[in-house]
Amino acid sequence: MSNIINYDEFNRQLIQNKIGITAAELHGFLSGILAGGNYDESWRPLVEDMLNNGEKMPASLDEKISQLYTHIKQQFFDEDFSFQLLLSDKDLYSQLDDLVGWVNHFLLGIGLVQPKINHIKGDVGEAIYDLRQIVTLGYDETEDQQELGFAFEEIKEYVRITSMLCFDEFNESDIIPTIH
Repeated sequence: MSNIINYDEFNRQLIQNKIGITAAELHGFLSGILAGGNYDESWRPLVEDMLNNGEKMPASLDEKISQLYTHIKQQFFDEDFSFQLLLSDKDLYSQLDDLVGWVNHFLLGIGLVQPKINHIKGDVGEAIYDLRQIVTLGYDETEDQQELGFAFEEIKEYVRITSMLCFDEFNESDIIPTIH
């Protein structure tokens, strides 16, 4: 994803425009909207409401957000399971914080599109429950870095797979294009 969106540069742009979330949180929010089954232009007002009190975004930021949205959408529709989370590549603690923020905003996005998300049963219902538990995760900086890093990678992969599971659940198969 780095060729599409540079995490640090995108974060700087969000801060410069006084947007109070990180690139990871925005990616999670957009991913939640898409995973919830909303893939038309109605995502824009949701983003503007959340990020900018319902006001239009500055053109350069709006373009970056549109690029990010399009990239996420392409990844979800890709049959090669190429969907990836956009997280900081800095230290482990920054990545852990980003992951928790990503999941929190994913749940917000999917909840806006699927208001009855609390009543979903089966694998998807369990996965949503697990995501809610991930949001409450914490860490102790005295923990073994190697073990913490291993746990982070496992949780990150679980979140990635869960996101694709939600996308498959809430998006009709007839709208998913066949790629030859």
